[in-house]
Amino acid sequence: MTARYTIGIDLGGTNIKGGVCDRRQTLLTRHAIETQAELGCEHVLERMARLVDDLLQQTNLSKAQIAGIGVGAPGPLSHAQGMIYHAPNLPGFVAVPLRDRFAKATGLPVVLENDANAAAYGEFTAGAGKDVRNMVMLTLGTGIGGGIVLDGKLWRGRYDNAGEIGHTVIVPDGRACPCGQRGCLERYASANAIAERLREAVAAGENSVLKPKITANEPFDARDVLQAAEQGDALAARIWDETCYYLALSVVNVRHLLNPELVVFAGGLINAGPRLLDPVKEHLERLSWKIAPDAPRIALATLGTDAGTIGAAALAMS
Repeated sequence: MTARYTIGIDLGGTNIKGGVCDRRQTLLTRHAIETQAELGCEHVLERMARLVDDLLQQTNLSKAQIAGIGVGAPGPLSHAQGMIYHAPNLPGFVAVPLRDRFAKATGLPVVLENDANAAAYGEFTAGAGKDVRNMVMLTLGTGIGGGIVLDGKLWRGRYDNAGEIGHTVIVPDGRACPCGQRGCLERYASANAIAERLREAVAAGENSVLKPKITANEPFDARDVLQAAEQGDALAARIWDETCYYLALSVVNVRHLLNPELVVFAGGLINAGPRLLDPVKEHLERLSWKIAPDAPRIALATLGTDAGTIGAAALAMS
Protein backbone atom coordinates (compact mmCIF):
# COMPACT_ATOMS: atom_id res chain seq x y z
CA MET A 1 0.00 0.00 0.00
CA THR A 2 1.42 3.43 -0.99
CA ALA A 3 2.24 5.78 1.87
CA ARG A 4 0.45 8.94 0.76
CA TYR A 5 -0.04 10.73 4.08
CA THR A 6 2.03 12.25 6.86
CA ILE A 7 1.30 13.18 10.45
CA GLY A 8 2.33 16.48 11.98
CA ILE A 9 2.75 16.90 15.73
CA ASP A 10 3.07 20.31 17.40
CA LEU A 11 4.45 19.68 20.88
CA GLY A 12 3.76 22.48 23.33
CA GLY A 13 4.00 22.94 27.06
CA THR A 14 0.21 23.04 27.45
CA ASN A 15 -1.17 21.07 24.50
CA ILE A 16 -0.01 18.54 21.91
CA LYS A 17 -1.67 19.28 18.57
CA GLY A 18 -1.66 16.84 15.70
CA GLY A 19 -3.04 16.39 12.23
CA VAL A 20 -2.92 14.20 9.13
CA CYS A 21 -2.01 15.77 5.79
CA ASP A 22 -2.01 14.48 2.24
CA ARG A 23 0.72 15.13 -0.33
CA ARG A 24 -0.73 18.55 -1.11
CA GLN A 25 -0.47 19.54 2.56
CA THR A 26 -4.23 19.55 2.93
CA LEU A 27 -5.08 19.02 6.58
CA LEU A 28 -7.50 16.10 6.65
CA THR A 29 -8.10 16.00 10.39
CA ARG A 30 -6.79 17.64 13.53
CA HIS A 31 -6.87 16.72 17.19
CA ALA A 32 -5.33 18.08 20.39
CA ILE A 33 -4.76 16.73 23.87
CA GLU A 34 -3.29 18.19 27.03
CA THR A 35 0.47 17.73 27.29
CA GLN A 36 0.46 17.08 31.05
CA ALA A 37 4.10 18.13 30.96
CA GLU A 38 4.41 18.12 34.74
CA LEU A 39 4.23 14.30 34.68
CA GLY A 40 7.55 14.04 32.88
CA CYS A 41 9.15 13.03 29.63
CA GLU A 42 7.99 9.39 29.52
CA HIS A 43 4.39 10.38 30.08
CA VAL A 44 4.50 13.03 27.35
CA LEU A 45 5.97 10.56 24.86
CA GLU A 46 3.18 8.11 25.68
CA ARG A 47 0.60 10.84 25.07
CA MET A 48 2.21 11.74 21.74
CA ALA A 49 1.97 8.10 20.66
CA ARG A 50 -1.66 7.98 21.80
CA LEU A 51 -2.38 11.08 19.71
CA VAL A 52 -0.98 9.32 16.63
CA ASP A 53 -3.30 6.39 17.26
CA ASP A 54 -6.25 8.78 17.67
CA LEU A 55 -5.47 10.49 14.37
CA LEU A 56 -5.22 7.18 12.53
CA GLN A 57 -8.54 6.11 13.98
CA GLN A 58 -10.19 9.40 12.96
CA THR A 59 -9.02 9.04 9.36
CA ASN A 60 -9.41 5.26 9.14
CA LEU A 61 -5.81 5.00 7.96
CA SER A 62 -3.25 2.32 8.74
CA LYS A 63 0.39 2.95 9.57
CA ALA A 64 1.30 1.47 6.20
CA GLN A 65 -0.34 4.52 4.60
CA ILE A 66 1.76 6.98 6.65
CA ALA A 67 5.10 8.05 5.14
CA GLY A 68 6.33 9.53 8.39
CA ILE A 69 5.74 11.84 11.33
CA GLY A 70 7.06 15.37 11.71
CA VAL A 71 7.39 16.77 15.23
CA GLY A 72 7.70 20.48 15.87
CA ALA A 73 9.09 20.97 19.37
CA PRO A 74 10.44 23.79 21.52
CA GLY A 75 14.19 23.98 21.75
CA PRO A 76 16.98 24.46 21.57
CA LEU A 77 17.32 21.22 19.68
CA SER A 78 19.26 19.50 16.90
CA HIS A 79 17.36 18.53 13.78
CA ALA A 80 20.33 16.51 12.53
CA GLN A 81 20.65 14.47 15.74
CA GLY A 82 16.93 14.37 16.49
CA MET A 83 17.75 15.63 19.97
CA ILE A 84 16.03 18.12 22.25
CA TYR A 85 18.81 19.77 24.22
CA HIS A 86 16.63 21.59 26.73
CA ALA A 87 12.94 22.55 26.58
CA PRO A 88 12.26 24.78 29.62
CA ASN A 89 8.46 24.37 29.38
CA LEU A 90 8.72 20.58 29.28
CA PRO A 91 10.12 19.26 32.59
CA GLY A 92 12.60 16.44 32.08
CA PHE A 93 13.21 17.21 28.42
CA VAL A 94 16.97 17.59 28.70
CA ALA A 95 19.17 15.75 26.19
CA VAL A 96 16.19 13.70 24.96
CA PRO A 97 16.71 11.79 21.67
CA LEU A 98 13.07 12.39 20.80
CA ARG A 99 13.27 11.43 17.12
CA ASP A 100 14.56 7.92 17.75
CA ARG A 101 12.45 7.29 20.83
CA PHE A 102 9.26 8.42 19.14
CA ALA A 103 10.08 6.40 16.03
CA LYS A 104 10.47 3.31 18.22
CA ALA A 105 7.19 4.04 20.02
CA THR A 106 5.17 4.47 16.82
CA GLY A 107 7.00 2.25 14.35
CA LEU A 108 7.15 5.12 11.86
CA PRO A 109 9.99 7.37 10.57
CA VAL A 110 10.19 10.63 12.53
CA VAL A 111 11.62 14.06 11.71
CA LEU A 112 12.30 16.47 14.58
CA GLU A 113 12.16 20.21 13.93
CA ASN A 114 12.14 23.44 15.93
CA ASP A 115 8.52 24.49 16.43
CA ALA A 116 9.03 27.96 14.93
CA ASN A 117 10.74 26.43 11.88
CA ALA A 118 7.86 23.99 11.47
CA ALA A 119 5.31 26.81 11.61
CA ALA A 120 7.31 28.84 9.09
CA TYR A 121 7.47 25.86 6.74
CA GLY A 122 3.74 25.38 7.12
CA GLU A 123 3.06 28.96 6.05
CA PHE A 124 5.52 28.50 3.18
CA THR A 125 3.93 25.32 1.84
CA ALA A 126 0.25 26.01 2.46
CA GLY A 127 -0.24 29.53 3.76
CA ALA A 128 0.89 33.11 3.17
CA GLY A 129 4.14 32.04 1.48
CA LYS A 130 2.92 29.32 -0.86
CA ASP A 131 3.61 31.46 -3.97
CA VAL A 132 7.20 32.49 -3.11
CA ARG A 133 10.58 30.79 -2.93
CA ASN A 134 12.25 32.93 -0.24
CA MET A 135 10.46 33.80 2.98
CA VAL A 136 11.19 34.83 6.56
CA MET A 137 8.61 34.47 9.31
CA LEU A 138 8.50 36.18 12.70
CA THR A 139 6.22 34.64 15.31
CA LEU A 140 5.05 37.44 17.59
CA GLY A 141 3.76 35.90 20.80
CA THR A 142 4.90 35.81 24.40
CA GLY A 143 8.37 35.73 22.84
CA ILE A 144 9.52 36.10 19.25
CA GLY A 145 10.46 33.10 17.16
CA GLY A 146 11.42 32.88 13.54
CA GLY A 147 11.95 30.67 10.54
CA ILE A 148 13.77 31.09 7.24
CA VAL A 149 13.03 29.47 3.89
CA LEU A 150 15.61 30.05 1.15
CA ASP A 151 15.13 28.79 -2.40
CA GLY A 152 12.30 26.59 -1.20
CA LYS A 153 14.24 24.93 1.61
CA LEU A 154 14.18 25.47 5.35
CA TRP A 155 17.44 27.10 6.42
CA ARG A 156 18.69 25.73 9.72
CA GLY A 157 22.32 26.87 9.80
CA ARG A 158 25.40 24.93 10.82
CA TYR A 159 24.17 24.29 14.38
CA ASP A 160 20.41 24.06 13.62
CA ASN A 161 19.76 27.40 15.33
CA ALA A 162 19.18 29.72 12.34
CA GLY A 163 16.05 31.85 12.44
CA GLU A 164 16.32 33.05 16.06
CA ILE A 165 15.30 36.53 14.95
CA GLY A 166 13.88 37.30 18.38
CA HIS A 167 17.43 37.21 19.71
CA THR A 168 18.97 39.56 17.17
CA VAL A 169 20.21 42.63 19.04
CA ILE A 170 18.41 45.82 18.07
CA VAL A 171 19.37 47.98 21.07
CA PRO A 172 23.09 47.75 21.96
CA ASP A 173 23.50 46.99 25.67
CA GLY A 174 19.72 47.21 26.05
CA ARG A 175 17.22 45.31 28.15
CA ALA A 176 18.49 42.06 29.67
CA CYS A 177 17.15 38.89 28.04
CA PRO A 178 16.89 35.44 29.70
CA CYS A 179 19.01 34.11 26.82
CA GLY A 180 22.01 35.93 28.33
CA GLN A 181 22.22 38.75 25.81
CA ARG A 182 21.06 42.34 26.12
CA GLY A 183 18.91 44.31 23.72
CA CYS A 184 17.17 41.38 21.96
CA LEU A 185 14.18 42.13 19.73
CA GLU A 186 12.10 39.83 21.92
CA ARG A 187 12.63 42.15 24.89
CA TYR A 188 11.07 45.07 23.00
CA ALA A 189 8.46 43.77 20.55
CA SER A 190 6.96 40.57 21.99
CA ALA A 191 3.54 40.58 23.63
CA ASN A 192 5.13 40.17 27.04
CA ALA A 193 7.58 42.99 26.42
CA ILE A 194 4.83 45.41 25.38
CA ALA A 195 3.03 44.98 28.70
CA GLU A 196 6.27 44.98 30.67
CA ARG A 197 7.54 48.20 29.09
CA LEU A 198 4.29 50.01 29.88
CA ARG A 199 4.35 48.74 33.45
CA GLU A 200 7.91 50.01 33.89
CA ALA A 201 7.01 53.42 32.45
CA VAL A 202 4.12 53.80 34.91
CA ALA A 203 6.39 52.74 37.77
CA ALA A 204 8.81 55.46 36.65
CA GLY A 205 6.07 58.10 37.00
CA GLU A 206 4.31 58.24 33.63
CA ASN A 207 0.53 58.19 33.50
CA SER A 208 -1.81 55.76 31.76
CA VAL A 209 -5.41 54.59 31.94
CA LEU A 210 -3.88 51.23 32.84
CA LYS A 211 -2.28 52.64 35.99
CA PRO A 212 -5.07 51.37 38.31
CA LYS A 213 -4.50 47.82 37.03
CA ILE A 214 -0.76 48.16 37.52
CA THR A 215 -1.13 49.67 41.00
CA ALA A 216 -3.47 46.83 42.00
CA ASN A 217 -1.06 44.31 40.46
CA GLU A 218 -3.82 43.06 38.18
CA PRO A 219 -2.89 41.20 35.00
CA PHE A 220 -3.00 42.95 31.63
CA ASP A 221 -1.47 42.22 28.26
CA ALA A 222 -0.62 43.65 24.84
CA ARG A 223 -4.30 43.70 23.85
CA ASP A 224 -5.03 46.06 26.74
CA VAL A 225 -2.14 48.29 25.70
CA LEU A 226 -3.47 48.51 22.13
CA GLN A 227 -7.00 49.21 23.35
CA ALA A 228 -5.69 51.97 25.62
CA ALA A 229 -3.74 53.45 22.72
CA GLU A 230 -6.87 53.51 20.56
CA GLN A 231 -8.72 55.29 23.37
CA GLY A 232 -6.16 58.09 23.31
CA ASP A 233 -3.74 56.97 26.04
CA ALA A 234 -0.50 58.72 25.08
CA LEU A 235 1.82 56.31 26.89
CA ALA A 236 0.15 53.22 25.44
CA ALA A 237 0.24 54.79 21.97
CA ARG A 238 3.95 55.46 22.33
CA ILE A 239 4.69 51.91 23.51
CA TRP A 240 2.70 50.45 20.60
CA ASP A 241 4.37 52.71 18.05
CA GLU A 242 7.82 51.86 19.44
CA THR A 243 6.94 48.18 19.07
CA CYS A 244 6.07 48.69 15.41
CA TYR A 245 9.30 50.65 14.95
CA TYR A 246 11.40 47.81 16.38
CA LEU A 247 9.64 45.29 14.15
CA ALA A 248 10.26 47.49 11.10
CA LEU A 249 13.91 47.76 12.12
CA SER A 250 14.16 43.97 12.23
CA VAL A 251 12.64 43.75 8.74
CA VAL A 252 15.26 46.23 7.47
CA ASN A 253 17.99 43.97 8.80
CA VAL A 254 16.35 40.83 7.37
CA ARG A 255 16.01 42.60 4.02
CA HIS A 256 19.70 43.34 3.76
CA LEU A 257 20.89 40.04 5.20
CA LEU A 258 18.66 37.60 3.29
CA ASN A 259 16.81 39.68 0.68
CA PRO A 260 13.58 37.60 0.88
CA GLU A 261 10.51 38.11 -1.26
CA LEU A 262 8.23 37.97 1.75
CA VAL A 263 8.28 38.59 5.49
CA VAL A 264 5.37 36.98 7.34
CA PHE A 265 4.18 38.00 10.80
CA ALA A 266 2.51 35.24 12.83
CA GLY A 267 1.47 34.75 16.44
CA GLY A 268 -0.99 36.42 18.78
CA LEU A 269 -0.01 40.00 17.97
CA ILE A 270 -1.26 39.71 14.39
CA ASN A 271 -4.82 39.74 15.74
CA ALA A 272 -4.28 43.51 15.69
CA GLY A 273 -4.38 43.28 11.88
CA PRO A 274 -3.83 46.63 10.15
CA ARG A 275 -3.25 48.31 13.50
CA LEU A 276 0.03 46.37 13.55
CA LEU A 277 0.80 46.07 9.86
CA ASP A 278 0.17 49.66 8.78
CA PRO A 279 2.52 51.38 11.25
CA VAL A 280 5.20 48.74 10.66
CA LYS A 281 5.02 49.50 6.94
CA GLU A 282 5.17 53.24 7.60
CA HIS A 283 8.29 52.86 9.74
CA LEU A 284 9.80 50.49 7.19
CA GLU A 285 9.34 53.02 4.39
CA ARG A 286 11.05 55.69 6.47
CA LEU A 287 13.92 53.48 7.64
CA SER A 288 14.72 51.68 4.39
CA TRP A 289 17.22 52.67 1.75
CA LYS A 290 15.91 53.99 -1.56
CA ILE A 291 18.81 53.01 -3.82
CA ALA A 292 17.42 49.60 -4.86
CA PRO A 293 13.82 48.33 -5.30
CA ASP A 294 14.32 45.20 -3.20
CA ALA A 295 11.90 45.66 -0.30
CA PRO A 296 10.13 42.46 0.78
CA ARG A 297 6.37 42.28 0.91
CA ILE A 298 5.01 42.01 4.46
CA ALA A 299 1.96 39.87 5.13
CA LEU A 300 0.13 38.26 8.02
CA ALA A 301 0.11 34.50 8.47
CA THR A 302 -3.03 32.68 7.32
CA LEU A 303 -2.87 29.22 8.89
CA GLY A 304 -3.30 30.23 12.52
CA THR A 305 -2.60 27.48 15.04
CA ASP A 306 -2.49 24.85 12.29
CA ALA A 307 0.80 26.18 10.87
CA GLY A 308 3.06 24.07 13.08
CA THR A 309 1.08 20.89 12.45
CA ILE A 310 1.00 21.37 8.68
CA GLY A 311 4.67 22.36 8.56
CA ALA A 312 5.76 19.35 10.58
CA ALA A 313 3.74 17.07 8.30
CA ALA A 314 5.25 18.71 5.20
CA LEU A 315 8.77 18.21 6.55
CA ALA A 316 8.01 14.54 7.13
CA MET A 317 6.93 14.23 3.50
CA SER A 318 9.98 16.08 2.15
